[in-house]
Amino acid sequence: MTDFGRRTAAHKASHQDGGSDEISVAALSGELADNQPGKTHGLGGVKHSAATLAQLNAKVSDATLDKTTDTRPPLAHKASHQSGGGDAIACTGLVGRINYVDRGDPSAFDWQVGNLTTDNLWHDLDCGAIVPAGAVAIQFRLDIQDDDPDSNIQMRKKGNAYGYACWIVRVRIAASKFSTYGVVFCDASRVVEYKTKDTIYDVISIVVLGWFV
Repeated sequence: MTDFGRRTAAHKASHQDGGSDEISVAALSGELADNQPGKTHGLGGVKHSAATLAQLNAKVSDATLDKTTDTRPPLAHKASHQSGGGDAIACTGLVGRINYVDRGDPSAFDWQVGNLTTDNLWHDLDCGAIVPAGAVAIQFRLDIQDDDPDSNIQMRKKGNAYGYACWIVRVRIAASKFSTYGVVFCDASRVVEYKTKDTIYDVISIVVLGWFV
């Protein structure tokens, strides 16, 4: 082998990384045969164009990314998740505290003895016009008065078959009015059931004070 042949066979190291005549791929065209490791870089600057989100969105098959035309109001959209909002959040299935909603300041009782059936049978008390959807229990104020100290009214969740899970209010002293507060679970339509002793009452007055959601 000539001296020239020996030199061409042994000089490759000079073109490798760290060599005296290291070759840079910056000025070479075409793709490299070997896969190249990715480089860490930020999302700003010239690394990504303004159309990047739209391009990624077209490629993603298992999710949808925000388009550049979408609005992003993370600090101003809470009303959409509140009661009556377009994306109202229900507490059903959530772990944690149940919230109480104060009805406000009612100007009168919602039901009086003349609106009720006092025949010792269970009847519906429909609170749907007052209590919104999503409520699971209702707080009532109830006034009762009768000459018979054994008179009473019971309230329970609609659909219950037994009388143990009931709120019971009794006339404690004949001819004296008794006022109290209680919470009764309701069904999805915000209906509870009531039953009274079969007699003629002087007073039965019921008002919704608030509800739990």
